[in-house]
Amino acid sequence: MNSALRFTFAALLLATTVATTSIVACGDGAGSKTSAAATTAVTSVATGTGGAGGDPSQGASGAGTFTVGQGGAAAGTGGSCADAVVEANVTTKPVDIIFVVDVSGSMNEEIAGIEQNINNNFAQIIGASGVDYRIILLVDHGPGTYEVCVEEPLSTIAKGGCKSIGMGAPGNNNGKFYHYSLKGLPQSNDSLCLILETLYGARKDDYNLAPNGWIEWLRPEAAKTFVLFSDDRPKCTWFGSDPPTTFDDKGTAADGKKMALDFDKALLGLAPQQFGTSAARNYQFYSLVGLESKSVAKDSETMLPIAPNASPLEPYSPLDPVTDDKCKSAYASGHGYQYLSKGTNGLRFPVCDAMGYDVIFKKLAQGVVAGSKVPCTIELPEPKDGQELDLKTVSLVYTPGDMSVPKELTQVDSMGACVGANDKFYIDKVEGLIQLCPETCKLVEADSTAKVQVKVECGGSAF
Repeated sequence: MNSALRFTFAALLLATTVATTSIVACGDGAGSKTSAAATTAVTSVATGTGGAGGDPSQGASGAGTFTVGQGGAAAGTGGSCADAVVEANVTTKPVDIIFVVDVSGSMNEEIAGIEQNINNNFAQIIGASGVDYRIILLVDHGPGTYEVCVEEPLSTIAKGGCKSIGMGAPGNNNGKFYHYSLKGLPQSNDSLCLILETLYGARKDDYNLAPNGWIEWLRPEAAKTFVLFSDDRPKCTWFGSDPPTTFDDKGTAADGKKMALDFDKALLGLAPQQFGTSAARNYQFYSLVGLESKSVAKDSETMLPIAPNASPLEPYSPLDPVTDDKCKSAYASGHGYQYLSKGTNGLRFPVCDAMGYDVIFKKLAQGVVAGSKVPCTIELPEPKDGQELDLKTVSLVYTPGDMSVPKELTQVDSMGACVGANDKFYIDKVEGLIQLCPETCKLVEADSTAKVQVKVECGGSAF
């Protein structure tokens, strides 16, 4: 899912000085590009993956297109040298969803919650939306308390069959559901290393269902969404790099930032054809980890309450801060996982409340669906007669599909000025793109027949 938000780790991880790698974010560089043809279909070139929203209010993005055509008779009049009418053409992109589940001794209730909800409150919702999805499990398969067994309709195992499956293989359902079983794994701290070690089969699955690794089950054309469950922190060493790379957030926000950068670099380096590149990521990381509910948690930097009026099961959005606070049965808040979610525009949920997994899984499914829709990225129209666009004059007018009163959107300087507004946009000057702010994007995305008119004058430098 190409994100409508273009975060960089420099933007999201403000205190990080350990690397310059960018990961999902708002471009805020100098300069401008004005070569985009106004008559071509626009696809998002944003980094990262997917609309943030388990709750659809958490942003939007994805694989749809805005179809851009020249404006009507008014084009070029009144001092405007490049008008365009942009129509939201909501299409969807296939999604490969990778579940990674900690099966250590403290996760019995969470494992049961996953088995109870993955069909009805996740896959069914995504399927009903029309999104072409595929689910891959990286976890020990079996009927035990600390194993995961999935039944039909996702799997080919009949309902009730997991109780008697014994040592039988997972019920892989070609094209829809795949299970890469790892006996006794993942444990508390090694999920990130196992993702990398199993991708090409360096660590084999128990049933030899994917001899070359679970990359066999990924589709290059599909967006990728990781959904990771753990009540502990990441701490493992991957020997696939030289020298080996240790992913350890050490229980601190600062080390969590560095660890997120290290894992992102490793993943992109292994399979850019699947997960994208540092310039255009194609994955999103959702975390169900040991953090406290945002309704009672505090910001790890300011120690101020994050969202005291939020509901207990409300997800953390990418813009919400990281917290040190952990939920009741967790061993760690998972700083590294939190920063991977923030950096890739993913959601975060407390893992502890398995009784609330019906609600959480529905929000996860809604997030996947929202993330597969139209991106809120618009190419700047091409100026006429070789003129230069004056980006300070860019204006957008949003006309709802019901033809109610049009709404003029306000240009702001950067993604950072977007918070809480549903009538703003900013310009990514590096890529030459107009980016709708997250709340504005949500408004437009919900209206499949909406139109956004872009007007910009010529005759000046950008900024």
